[in-house]
Amino acid sequence: MKKKILWLGLSFLLVAALVLTACPAPVVEPVVEPVEPVVEPVVEPVEPVVEPVEPVEPVVVAKPLLLEGQGLAPATNETVVFRGWAYKTHIVEDNAQRYNTSLEGNVEYATITGDYPALMEMSLVAAAPLDILYANPFMAVRYFEGGWILPAEDLPNIDAIKADMYPHMLDAWSHKGNLLGLSYFISIRGMIHVNLMKYNELGFTEADYPTTWDELYDQLYELREEGALYPILPHWFAEWFGVNWAFLFEVLNRGGRTADPETHAPLVTVDGPAGDTLRDWKRIWNDGLIPKDVLGYNEMEYMEAWASGEFVFSPQQIYDLKRFNDPVYSPIAGYNDFLPYVGQSWGFIDSAMYLMTNRPRTPEHTEDVMRFASWYGFQDHLGETFVGLRWMEESMLFSAYKSVMEHPDTKAAIEVSLSNPDKYEALLELYGNTPHAKGVINVIWAPEFNAWLMETMQKFLVDNLPVNETIEAIRLKIIELNDFYGIS
Repeated sequence: MKKKILWLGLSFLLVAALVLTACPAPVVEPVVEPVEPVVEPVVEPVEPVVEPVEPVEPVVVAKPLLLEGQGLAPATNETVVFRGWAYKTHIVEDNAQRYNTSLEGNVEYATITGDYPALMEMSLVAAAPLDILYANPFMAVRYFEGGWILPAEDLPNIDAIKADMYPHMLDAWSHKGNLLGLSYFISIRGMIHVNLMKYNELGFTEADYPTTWDELYDQLYELREEGALYPILPHWFAEWFGVNWAFLFEVLNRGGRTADPETHAPLVTVDGPAGDTLRDWKRIWNDGLIPKDVLGYNEMEYMEAWASGEFVFSPQQIYDLKRFNDPVYSPIAGYNDFLPYVGQSWGFIDSAMYLMTNRPRTPEHTEDVMRFASWYGFQDHLGETFVGLRWMEESMLFSAYKSVMEHPDTKAAIEVSLSNPDKYEALLELYGNTPHAKGVINVIWAPEFNAWLMETMQKFLVDNLPVNETIEAIRLKIIELNDFYGIS
């Protein structure tokens, strides 16, 4: 078993090719310039640096000693080592300092720069000083399978935590019956943003909003007839969470799944939602309704292109409603709307958790780790979801907790970030109905499949590959990975 776990750890090169996903976009001054169309895409298929890893068995971790009667204050002088990726680190540092000041804590926070997933995995394999870390769901599943984390199930207040969570997020963050971590943030990646200014100029109103992907693609041709050069900026950019995730969330939105959420068996078919998605992609690509250089964009270039106001629709992040409606950053501020939920969601859940590691510690030291994790990732010593509410106010980062999402301050924070404050309820309805791609994320082979799918989707578009061959390739790849890892 130890050999297998070490083998898994040494495979951190799996994620070394992947740029950190799902973390909120850094705040920078956008360069707002019209997007110059090109005839040919300026991208070559990405060669992912991934190697299969040997499957491992879950490690059963003994629960630590639970010290009584001391609330969330530490019981020892041991340091709790907390690490995260680079996003508004001054806020994280201030939050950790509040714990240290209020409860005489010993938390040491530092930001990890560079390839966060690879560096975290190296630390976990080496049992380095690391107690609390950020992780996306695919990372959390991988770490749990390696026996490197303590699931949130081990927290003494787990029942209160689960009671405050929305069921769809409790399910999204659970693996093999264990809630893996506590809520950092949740977003909808792929929700459809609407440039209402341009939409109205072309003769359309909110009453004309499409309610399905089929309606959306059909309307693109109407918008082209009214003068829109490129009616849509699709989620096909060149990050590992770009064009491949566009395929995954659109299949979900159409009522399908790429793989079964429990067995991970492939569910894609040529005559189902997966085939329908690729046929529509091929149609708008070949008919010139999109700028083909989108395949070469990084995420910031993709965001800047949308903020230019040249497009009518674009799948973006939910928290970027705040950015695109801020006149400091966006010329379409006040006109950046979204397509609501009308029986079909748009996009899928993109999120991150706080995890507790399972490195060698005394039971008392582990108890201190649990107390800080609970304070930071759930409720503080005053019984408030302080950190979650602060992220909502600062960046409109959604939470898994009802106590955050249904707080009066949250309503005010969201309303000022919308082009129409009256759409607060509609936004929450969209959030509540957005699915999670559990079948291809909550599985140990998620990084390998994700890198492969990115390359496959790029080749499908650039090389004009047949739909049926591409769907069959996806099906066979999932079978291959399930066979390798012994998933039946």
